[in-house]
Amino acid sequence: MRALFFAFLSLVAPSTVAQGDAGEENAPADDGTTTLDAILVSAPPPEIIDLYKFRNPVDAQSTAFGGGWREKPSLEEIGTNGGVVPIIAGYAALKVRNGARRIPGWKTPEQAAVARPPPLTEAQVERASRLHEGPQ
Repeated sequence: MRALFFAFLSLVAPSTVAQGDAGEENAPADDGTTTLDAILVSAPPPEIIDLYKFRNPVDAQSTAFGGGWREKPSLEEIGTNGGVVPIIAGYAALKVRNGARRIPGWKTPEQAAVARPPPLTEAQVERASRLHEGPQ
């Protein structure tokens, strides 16, 4: 902003001096003084901070403690995600779900893992191995 002001001042200043020379009453007396050239003074450019310049070479694996931690949303995140109403609705749904699991007879949504049968029978495995060894 300062640089813009000084640039504007350097453009306007010579024109005002030229207008002042037109009238003899405003003309400076020639007493042997010299005028210096205009100097443009500006602030140094702002330093650009590169956040990814020094990247950590160690890739730390997440632990059991890091998986359950969730930061509270900031005011900016609340504003960009629709405001307070969706957050309150999600919190209420979470409390209803936790309360419903305490009802007697509630079945957990997780199902036990069941192993599938092998894709080939013994006869098919023997045939495949015979065919694989045969043409060689």
